[in-house]
Amino acid sequence: MDRCDFFKNLGFSEYESKLISSLVKLKTADVKEISLDSNVPRNKLYAIMRKFEEEGLISLVSIEPKKYKLINFDSYIKDKIKEKEDNLKELKEASKSLDNTDVEGQFVFSLIKGQKAIMNKLVELNKNARKEILGVQRNWKYWGEGVREMGKSVKRGVNVRLIGVINSETLNRAEEWKKAGCKIKVYNQKLGKYPLRFSVFDRKYARITIGKPEIKESKDYITILTDSKPLVNMLRNQFLQMWKECESFKF
Repeated sequence: MDRCDFFKNLGFSEYESKLISSLVKLKTADVKEISLDSNVPRNKLYAIMRKFEEEGLISLVSIEPKKYKLINFDSYIKDKIKEKEDNLKELKEASKSLDNTDVEGQFVFSLIKGQKAIMNKLVELNKNARKEILGVQRNWKYWGEGVREMGKSVKRGVNVRLIGVINSETLNRAEEWKKAGCKIKVYNQKLGKYPLRFSVFDRKYARITIGKPEIKESKDYITILTDSKPLVNMLRNQFLQMWKECESFKF
């Protein structure tokens, strides 16, 4: 992150950030020098400098020619950072009062589109699981956050069992999931060429994902998420039957 981006993240406008960055660099400068260095138009520059003078951030240090420098800079920036931190704390506290229970309980089926959105939802479901995660894979999609959260689930005692296609293409990815602590079995091709991608979480939720080869573009992948007890139980029973018919993955 460069200086300009840093100041913008503190809430300054782009022109304000460029002006401050220039004065940090130049130490002392007149309006022409600041404008040339920052690429801020002079008509904008004068208004910003008046504002900063009133706020005690810059000061006139010579009359002929008029030159300016930053003053009280460290304390001013610290105050800005503290203001951001306080706002973040307020947001965190406010988030605790949001009750998602009713919203979650209202749906029977919901549709999630796009691989990235699906991956984010899987991370959330894995994070919230307390007893059991059962899943059927095809390509053993590997992404750091997903594997880390699954590893955390295993460490807190969640029984994680996965079945998937394991071949020369998917072997290394499957190994990463096994290293995270997942119990893995190799999909039995006698059950069909391509297994249905699905997962069951704590006997409460289930997801079915449709991707390659049925859907070519990852942005078009879809996942059906449900809390329908009959479907959750049906998929769980299907998984347990498949588990019996597949062999353990060893590496």
